[in-house]
Amino acid sequence: MHGSETAVMSGKISEAPPLLRFQCEQLSRLSFTDFEQAWEMLNEISAQITPQSPFEIRLAYHQNASFLNNQRHQYEPALEHAKQAIAILESLAKADSLAEAWADLAAIHLNRRDWRAAEKTLDRARKYLNKNAPPHLRAHIACREGFLQLHLGNQRQALDALMEAQRGMLRLDEDKGTLKDFYIQTLIFSGLGDLHEHLDEKAKSLEAYRRVLPIVERHGLQPRLAWHYLNAGRAAMAQQDVGQAKACFEKVLEVASEGEKEVRTHALGNLGILALLNDDVKQAEALFDLAAEQYETPLKPADFTNLSKIESWRAGLFSQINDLEKAEESLKNSWEMGQKGQDLYHLSQIAQNLAALRSQKEDYEEAYEWQRKATDLSAKHFHQLRDREREEIEARHQLERNRQEAQMAKLRVASLQLRALRAQMNPHFMFNALNAIQGLITSGRNNEAESYLAKFAKMMRHTLEYSDLEVVALEQEIEFLDRYLDINRKLRFRDRLFYQIIPPAGADMTDLQVPTMILQPFVENAIEHGLRPRQEGNLRIEFQLAEYGNILRCLIEDDGVGYNKGKEKQKEGAAFQSHRSRGMDITRERLSLLHQLQKHESGDFIRISDLGDLTSGERTGTRVEVLLPLLESD
Repeated sequence: MHGSETAVMSGKISEAPPLLRFQCEQLSRLSFTDFEQAWEMLNEISAQITPQSPFEIRLAYHQNASFLNNQRHQYEPALEHAKQAIAILESLAKADSLAEAWADLAAIHLNRRDWRAAEKTLDRARKYLNKNAPPHLRAHIACREGFLQLHLGNQRQALDALMEAQRGMLRLDEDKGTLKDFYIQTLIFSGLGDLHEHLDEKAKSLEAYRRVLPIVERHGLQPRLAWHYLNAGRAAMAQQDVGQAKACFEKVLEVASEGEKEVRTHALGNLGILALLNDDVKQAEALFDLAAEQYETPLKPADFTNLSKIESWRAGLFSQINDLEKAEESLKNSWEMGQKGQDLYHLSQIAQNLAALRSQKEDYEEAYEWQRKATDLSAKHFHQLRDREREEIEARHQLERNRQEAQMAKLRVASLQLRALRAQMNPHFMFNALNAIQGLITSGRNNEAESYLAKFAKMMRHTLEYSDLEVVALEQEIEFLDRYLDINRKLRFRDRLFYQIIPPAGADMTDLQVPTMILQPFVENAIEHGLRPRQEGNLRIEFQLAEYGNILRCLIEDDGVGYNKGKEKQKEGAAFQSHRSRGMDITRERLSLLHQLQKHESGDFIRISDLGDLTSGERTGTRVEVLLPLLESD
């Protein structure tokens, strides 16, 4: 094994059964060196995996399954395995490994051409980077960013990201680097080759593609191996280096698997063209026949386009030996197959060639018809390119708008958070609580006074600490609410307040992250306007995980005077009503912004009902339903 391919497993993989441990180690190597064996090994491991398997084994399985499915363009299972791996890593709280896992997820979204999802996952990856993050890890993320910008047509940003990735790999130790590190190196140079090709910088493109080959050969890397040789061959052809081009295309045929029909077709076709350039017509025809055999049963538009191109190559061959009848027959076959594809430019070239051929035969009427088709197809191709370019520009602008809007929303949330802190605690509650503690002292109940003064101090400290936090674990939020209610129970209700807090069933409260300072105003409202008029009552707070989206539902119920009657009482306390309205308005706005940042559909995230209306008068009280977005810890 070259390097440590299971570095994220923190050395605990030894706890697994020896055979399974060995298989996981082999799988991590084979995923980069031998796809067929890797799939066999993956299936063997899959049959042994259970929920009780050591997390290191499950992690290795899901990471490799995600990678292999992505290489086979099976994106849905690749996404599912990637998410399973991330869930395991989140339970381990390994920042570097999580950064890498999110970058791997971005790679799947890039292959799916889901640019928005790719950008979001790359943002998540960066969140886990700290100043001590290793350079090669930063390079992994920069590499994916480079490909995102390349796909979006942002050539300057793509070059900056890929060069940053290349610099990050400069200090990679040949002996300590993992196969994945070297795989990322090949992607970086491949991306630079692609970028320089787009910029029509042929020499730089060839140089970048050439730098890929020693890496894949030295480490036996299989992912995209055939495509790397094809790219190098094409770049060599552009530089008229026929010898190297031929060697690269022959290497493609040597390393491409049976399932990689498209890359084999391109290699055979290019070898046929090289044979034509060398006036070896017989060899060229044989190579074109082999290329066509790759698509005995064409299924998708790209298959028909590739077959059409092979026929157009045949037509060029027959034109070269001045057999115009066979050239025309091949061009018409190419036209028929091309109609089932989606390459308008290719079709326009076929029509152009047919027009030239008919003109050569002095059939000017048919030549005119083919020329007209060529002109129409060229115009459609131009409009298609223009529409695609407009879509790319709109996508770039939309991504930038989303970034700016998210940044502005975050700033507004931070501002609202500070305002919420100021409006958080009803001054009447603070005054009455301290008066009650003073009453305990004057009545000689010093132990109780000391206990509740300590609880009051902890609650205030908790509140102040919230001002520096945007997100807290649900466990912390419940602890704060419990402390707040306990103080109210003892100091304001003389033990006549009964409350219950029910956490979500089957969930780890330390894993659920919720926004700070959202629920306390609703609990305070229930006490002040529902229960305080009666000087006693019951309060129930229940949390439920919603069945859709990353949302936590919180139900707050009291058996007080009821929402309708409470509104009448509120008018009597103008000062407190002003405080309450300010706090509730801030909470509503902040909650709406937080949902917006999570891309949740707009809606009513706070619902307040009178229990009398809900139960046809059988019960009194108020129910408040608050939908909290589940967030990520910074």
